[in-house]
Amino acid sequence: MKLNYSRKVHFYETDAQGVVHHSNYPRYFEEARGYFLEKIGYPYYKVREELNIDIVLVELSVKYKNPLKYGDIFNIEFWISHMDRFFFDFDYVVTVNKTQIATGKTKHVCIDRFSRKLVSVPEVLRKGYGEK
Repeated sequence: MKLNYSRKVHFYETDAQGVVHHSNYPRYFEEARGYFLEKIGYPYYKVREELNIDIVLVELSVKYKNPLKYGDIFNIEFWISHMDRFFFDFDYVVTVNKTQIATGKTKHVCIDRFSRKLVSVPEVLRKGYGEK
């Protein structure tokens, strides 16, 4: 399932040249993942409080292609590109209009919020990925 998350660049996210600082892209990806959890009916607080699971980021990569500037309205097209018993990956494509700004990938694992031990990806995420 591919989703789209859009928003406007805020001034505080930019450097002296009005270009988004590279450190904001991981935040944008996190916002998109939060949007994904809301869309599948399981916002992060429900995953944490009802399933007693924390979703942990274990890898992150970003490829910067064009600048994102103050005032731009950008879109992130994103999807779960891989899932196995314990790990799942998101891929991201950031665009303004049809211009590609950046691409990214994150890898995640689920852990029990109390014991901090690895647990299988919960069924609610598998369904969001498209598994039955």
